Amino acid sequence: MALAAHCYDGQSSRMRAARLDCADGFLQLAFEDGQLQQWPLEAVRIRPRLGNTPRLLQLPDGGRVEVADSPELERWFPDGGGRIEGWADWLERRRSAILGSALLVLAATVLFLRNGMPWLAREAAERMPSVVERHVSEQVIALLDRLHFEPSQVPAARRATLEQRFLQLVRGEPRSAQMRIVFVDAVRIGANAFALPDGRIFVTDQLLELAGSDDEVLAVLAHEAGHHVHRHGMRSALEQSSVFVTAGLLFGDASGSSLAVSIPVTLLGSGFSRGHEREADAYAFDLLRRHGQSPKAFASMMRRLSAQVPEALEKGPIGYLSTHPPSPERIAAAEQAAVAAGAASP
Repeated sequence: MALAAHCYDGQSSRMRAARLDCADGFLQLAFEDGQLQQWPLEAVRIRPRLGNTPRLLQLPDGGRVEVADSPELERWFPDGGGRIEGWADWLERRRSAILGSALLVLAATVLFLRNGMPWLAREAAERMPSVVERHVSEQVIALLDRLHFEPSQVPAARRATLEQRFLQLVRGEPRSAQMRIVFVDAVRIGANAFALPDGRIFVTDQLLELAGSDDEVLAVLAHEAGHHVHRHGMRSALEQSSVFVTAGLLFGDASGSSLAVSIPVTLLGSGFSRGHEREADAYAFDLLRRHGQSPKAFASMMRRLSAQVPEALEKGPIGYLSTHPPSPERIAAAEQAAVAAGAASP
């Protein structure tokens, strides 16, 4: 049975109406003016089916034929444009397959966000050039200097003692050469300590004032050292930034403008995941234990911070409560680590 078709010669936009048929292994076009053209079927390529759109036949001389889809075409071209294309067409015509594909895509997306994205961020952070870490950290510090930071009012002797004790604590630890403490007065931030990607650990006068002892401050600093060792700041920022920024870092675009804009902002506005907090806590407990200090000091500091919750909610700080929320679970873990450390002591 002949099919109505439209033929284009491939040289111009002119369209010619014709009747399309197949006989003796040849594809035939019969035009309205009586002209007849034919080509061997094996020399004609049929494009894959696309929904209900017309089928396209690519002719050997560069022309093409548009014809409505028909069972005749399936008989003339049994392969239908290829097995893969035929399988795709079969799927497209079945609602169950479409629904299943949508659910599969959704599941794959959730799986990537929960597992793939953290892995991608970790791999990118591990390969982060130090110059990028410094650049990102400088961006954060520049903003905090303008809005929140003032010179520390804590006596120089206490600052020097804390700094010396901290450096002794982390000596020989991974990435310890980058770690250094910066003391600042930050009334609007409140009691806080945080590590930036380049290793600088900022400690506010308000945290020192809240602490019951320097041991409690040192326990918090050990926790911040854990964040730096595990690159949690950069990993969190990358996870919460776009996939494209993370992929760019992983595959070589570490100097793009998207990095300079998105990551510093994310570092300022985001806290750590529960997994990151547990990892930094575990590092701190082990570090303190190895130096003969009890993790109980960390639990004591967490309780002091927890007591500030009503005041913090009223003032709305961006301090330790928002970025490192204390919890009964973390306090209990610190106390259990203290008991274990005591039991292990000779």
